[in-house]
Amino acid sequence: MSKKRRRPEFTDPNKQPWRTMPPSWVPLQMLEELDRYGRADADTALAAIETLDKVISYTQAMQMRFMDRFTNARPAVGAPFSKYAAGEIAASLTWSVPAAQKRLNLAYQLVHELPGTMAGMSHGHLDLRKAFTFADQVGHLSPEDARKVEEKVLPGADSKTPRSIRDRARREVIKIDPAAAEARRKKLVSERRVEKQPCEDGMALLGAFLPAESAEAIYRIIDTIARSLKTKDETRTMDALRADALTDLCLGVPSNVRTKIELRVDATTLMGLDNNPAILSGYGPMTAQRARELAGDENSEWYRILTDPVSGVVIDHGRTRYRPTKALRDLVNARDQRCCGPACNRPAATCEFDHTTPFRDPEGKTAYDSTGPACKFHNDIKEHGWTVTQPTPGRFLWTSPTGRTYDVTPNDEYPPPPF
Repeated sequence: MSKKRRRPEFTDPNKQPWRTMPPSWVPLQMLEELDRYGRADADTALAAIETLDKVISYTQAMQMRFMDRFTNARPAVGAPFSKYAAGEIAASLTWSVPAAQKRLNLAYQLVHELPGTMAGMSHGHLDLRKAFTFADQVGHLSPEDARKVEEKVLPGADSKTPRSIRDRARREVIKIDPAAAEARRKKLVSERRVEKQPCEDGMALLGAFLPAESAEAIYRIIDTIARSLKTKDETRTMDALRADALTDLCLGVPSNVRTKIELRVDATTLMGLDNNPAILSGYGPMTAQRARELAGDENSEWYRILTDPVSGVVIDHGRTRYRPTKALRDLVNARDQRCCGPACNRPAATCEFDHTTPFRDPEGKTAYDSTGPACKFHNDIKEHGWTVTQPTPGRFLWTSPTGRTYDVTPNDEYPPPPF
């Protein structure tokens, strides 16, 4: 007669002793037993998710080092390693050869050129996606310049989204050598193209590789048209409406919809006194030369925001009414640039204008220091156990139903003014 497996005894599974451990020390058996016997409350489950993510990053860093050691045994003339090494990895892990080659290239880059990124993964602060994102931005730099970017971007990267890491890295890359960044941009402009890919069931994917400002303007136009069509009786999704708007525009259906995009640039940069990167809303950093070209076009429809070169912010002017003035909405969107919710990168211009403190509350008001852009999800989430405050303009403190607080400064490239 087989013995019944004895249920383990827990002194207090929700004390989370493993939460502050280095990822290599985490007792996975304890977490496995918590999972098996369902002894974790919501906060413990969330802490386990965070801890396991660090463990995964740690093991992925170890895998990167072993991949580099593997390529050491596959030398090649004029290259770090043989291109056929990817074939062995692909066969072993049942990956495609291009996927294996990409992973081996990353392993070599992390081990030999980006020690800070590798250390971040090993300590559980950077996951593989963030490491890929950062490495992709600095891959064309010398190892010395890449490490300079690491020093600027990686501190605090564990609390940043991959998009934020990408934009921060791109900005620092442009600052290191503005002329080289402008040369790369011009080269890519010459490679602009439209691509079509057949899909199943009578569908196809149409895409365009365009200068960022053109792509952003086109998207804003079709998004504006789509939103104007989204009535209570409209059954199409926003994605479908955007697709139909693009089709109508390309096939000749007229539209008088106008839109704008924001180009954020230091006044000193516009005057040619420096080459600080500009910020194209919805896209991220771009070269100073391109910003000057866009800002100087008399026939353009660009909405230009001149910023102080030290603080990078515009001046506040609050109003007390439920619906914001266009000037206030533009001001808040310029300040925050994206959704004020945790880990959300939706551009501010496509978000709802959200009252941090509900307008119906006695303390609610429509003003610069009490509003922010929020996507529909992060606007609605406040009705489901989340709370948010705005201690200073442009800084949002979100508290989840489990009691955790998330400190969000959407536009952390240009922190808000201290008033």
